[in-house]
Amino acid sequence: MHKALWAGVAVGVLMASSVQAQVQTGPGFFGYLDGMYALPLNTGYRTIPRDRHRTGSVWGFDAKAGYRFDAAWDIALGGRYVKPTKGKPSRLSLFGWDDAGGQYWNIDGEVGYTLSGPGWGVRPFLGVRYQRWKREFTSLTLPLLPFPTARPMNYENESWGIGPRLGIDGSFRLDGPLSLFGGVDTAFLFGRNRQSERIAPTPAGLGGFSAASSKRWFVWDIGAKIGLDWEVTPLFHIAVGYRVDWLRGIHSTYIGFVDHGSSSNELIHGPFVRLAYNWGAPPRGVVEPAPSPVSASRSFIVFFDFDRASLTATAVQTIKLAAEQAKAGRATRIDVTGHADRAGADAYNMALSLRRANAVKDQLVREGLGVSQIAVVGRGESQPLVPTADGVREPQNRRVEIVIN
Repeated sequence: MHKALWAGVAVGVLMASSVQAQVQTGPGFFGYLDGMYALPLNTGYRTIPRDRHRTGSVWGFDAKAGYRFDAAWDIALGGRYVKPTKGKPSRLSLFGWDDAGGQYWNIDGEVGYTLSGPGWGVRPFLGVRYQRWKREFTSLTLPLLPFPTARPMNYENESWGIGPRLGIDGSFRLDGPLSLFGGVDTAFLFGRNRQSERIAPTPAGLGGFSAASSKRWFVWDIGAKIGLDWEVTPLFHIAVGYRVDWLRGIHSTYIGFVDHGSSSNELIHGPFVRLAYNWGAPPRGVVEPAPSPVSASRSFIVFFDFDRASLTATAVQTIKLAAEQAKAGRATRIDVTGHADRAGADAYNMALSLRRANAVKDQLVREGLGVSQIAVVGRGESQPLVPTADGVREPQNRRVEIVIN
């Protein structure tokens, strides 16, 4: 099982270094909801004689919602809930421990920054995680004198922690609306671990016992995911994938009523399905529009702030006017061409011009135009409206041109 975990993490790291999990590419709200079914979990919780336990079926969900200020920076809030059901030990133990189930949940806050180009997008992020984990076990005591009747023994282990979290998501467009996505994330949590044990007394009131302890705790989480995304519309996506999470030190190693001071681990893995809004495939590759007669076209220009792809209030009004004219004139084609000034590297400006063009395209779609009508291209700094020397910040060159045919 450890080999399967590290294989999954290796796949996630490989993707993170190249083209990773789903990334939103335009300004505005975004979010997704995952429903998951995890395979039975192997837990490192050990009892006499150091048995491993296995849960029953596991289900849960994962969600995220946020707002992107431009084509780069965003903030998001997410969370996860997993519910392991009752399971049993993999071998007989001296006390006959029975896994009674439990629950796991966390809340994540994060800040992300998106880098994208034709057909790819990468989003590193940094944030904080709060996490809680609870597991319960039951058993029967041995029928030894002076307590000849077997009685229930209950054990509960609960841990919580808070700490920094970082990771990377991204995607790579395969063909048309289909994209490959993946990602890796890790968190380092500092908190407490609490254990309690209880043996019920005999009918005569003999032999009852209870104990509890609490101590400082450290938990390390690492996870990876991979899947396929289908762009139903420019704003709505569906996806399927597989996720693996390794929780190191989630509860203490326990034998009988003695805490041995070491930590045990938990592995969660299984398939998931996703519904997403404005969080999906990266920008399409550059689409070169065919030349169109100048006499049959109407053009508009949208300007941008330095090193930004977010739409200003003036830009939104200009796009709205362009959309109204396109619908009134029954336009068959709308060419959207992004440009950048000469400050910065050529490759960066090419990607920036494409992000600007996609931001305008998304707004045209919101205004009621069909995505099939819109052809997007990024020109970088190659076609300035005002010629300048290299490195010069020229506001009129930071633009997107909309041509309606």
